[in-house]
Amino acid sequence: MPVARIQLLNDEVIGKIAAGEVVERPAAAIKELVENSLDAGASAVTVEIRDGGISYFRVTDNGSGIPSGDIRMAFERHATSKITRAQDLHSIATLGFRGEALASIAAVSHVTCTTRTKADASGIKVKNDGGQITSIEEAACPEGTTFVVRDLFFNTPVRLKFLKKPATEAGFVTDLMMRLILSRPDVSFRYINQGKTVYHSAGDGKLESAVFSIYGSEMLRSMRKVEGNQSGVSLKGYVGIGESARGNRGHQSFFINGRYMKSNILSAAVESACRERVMIGKFPSCVLHLTMPYDTVDVNVHPNKLEVRFQNELAVAEAIKNLVHDSLH
Repeated sequence: MPVARIQLLNDEVIGKIAAGEVVERPAAAIKELVENSLDAGASAVTVEIRDGGISYFRVTDNGSGIPSGDIRMAFERHATSKITRAQDLHSIATLGFRGEALASIAAVSHVTCTTRTKADASGIKVKNDGGQITSIEEAACPEGTTFVVRDLFFNTPVRLKFLKKPATEAGFVTDLMMRLILSRPDVSFRYINQGKTVYHSAGDGKLESAVFSIYGSEMLRSMRKVEGNQSGVSLKGYVGIGESARGNRGHQSFFINGRYMKSNILSAAVESACRERVMIGKFPSCVLHLTMPYDTVDVNVHPNKLEVRFQNELAVAEAIKNLVHDSLH
């Protein structure tokens, strides 16, 4: 058998490999686009999906828009306006920073982007099919950006085959939108599934308003407010015990500097603080916002940016446990 020669992969293959890391399913693609909207200063974001986001999803914002001169560059891999040097990775203040999301989404779908900045008299409309820009033209549109994504994974049938049923994929998007609403009470989110509005948050900057839009007034009244500072950690939010406890950890939401994250360490800290106030087999629900210096948290762990590392994990966990415990007492 002849020995295979080592050779460079072409851009098309590289793009599809990268897309597999960033765009696992419709919810992952929507997450990346909404994070770009928030980084662009949007105060209102609308997300609409059909068929779980597999055949169609739309993300519309009223943010700063993309300058017409940058629109081609926006679809290039590792092109970003959010960091410029390696040192910036040590104190990331934006939700996006890797510069690969839009290129990855475009590589495996049909994307139409309509955008206008405040400085531009008219907008611009770009079509990208499978990673190739097929048209750029002027368009009438309000300030901000709209992405319409169709036929996700149309050119990677193996990825498409491993997606769940549309109803299941829609469930992942619904969970994502819940976290986004709770992460940014200052932004008005509207989430539409199959033509029906599922969530619509006020965007008035009050965490209780965001919690109300997700859980309703009854659960909000039963949750306990948490607030305090310890070991360089500022903590604000709500914890649900008693009847507000749930049968799994799906209603535990942690945010670090406005970014949703998953953390077994923080879950354990909250559960330890609530141990005598939750029935066996139940888990406390929570919406907790942590504010810490950016250089004490590493968010560049995985392309999905859901995992973070703390400089001093034990101190952070102990602070959360103590602050929640004190608030409940």
